[in-house]
Amino acid sequence: MGKKEKKVMHTRKEEQQGKKVMIGLGVAAVILAILMFVAFTYLA
Repeated sequence: MGKKEKKVMHTRKEEQQGKKVMIGLGVAAVILAILMFVAFTYLA
């Protein structure tokens, strides 16, 4: 494996990790939104 191929593998791995983080943040945001909605309905 040359340097270029290793670099491509590395960037691909980073992209996948970034996608996982973005998905995780999205899920967390949705859960927070649902919790806030539920809290407001109980408080109102």
